[in-house]
Amino acid sequence: MKKIEFDNITSLIITNEKIDYTGIEIEPLWAYKNFDIQKDSIVAFQGGLCVSIDNMKDLKDIKEEAKHGDILIKSSRAINFIVEHFDNPDLKMAYLRQRILIANTKEVIEEITNNTKKIIRKGDDLYYNNGKLSVSIACRGISSSKIHLGINIANEDTPNYINTSSLDDLGINIMDDANINNIMEKIAIKYGEEMEKIEKDIRKTQCI
Repeated sequence: MKKIEFDNITSLIITNEKIDYTGIEIEPLWAYKNFDIQKDSIVAFQGGLCVSIDNMKDLKDIKEEAKHGDILIKSSRAINFIVEHFDNPDLKMAYLRQRILIANTKEVIEEITNNTKKIIRKGDDLYYNNGKLSVSIACRGISSSKIHLGINIANEDTPNYINTSSLDDLGINIMDDANINNIMEKIAIKYGEEMEKIEKDIRKTQCI
């Protein structure tokens, strides 16, 4: 486990255990309850994806894909990120921050593959070779806004009605946990740095 403390946000990378993302983790104060982080945070971990319809937040996906079963978001191996911000929980702001996280992720993965693999971003989704590499949602509660981002490490146990891609397809050695941990750390730190820089920019800008 590695924790990087910025002034306004904590980046936590969990490498000592596997945690499955079930949708419960996007509930408010998850990072405080489980890791004693009592400020804005991004928590990165490796594990599966298994989200039932009851725990999904995207109503459009539920309406369009419910015919495929009760578990619509799934993967046997994924990198997951849970982000929480405690300023005014505005849904538009949550989605804007989500886009920053997605853009950061694209940059990191392309850098790791020496820019030899072209990843396409469409809104909050990443694609490689027309296969869906990621899943993400932003939402808000009473006290905070939350973001989840999941990236397929492998294609095993992903939905059979969706063409997916994975870090394995990108030529990354997924059998070496050090490679996966390195990706988690780079993304979590990059997002933390991005948020920290925004906060500092706010505090140096004169009003008009």
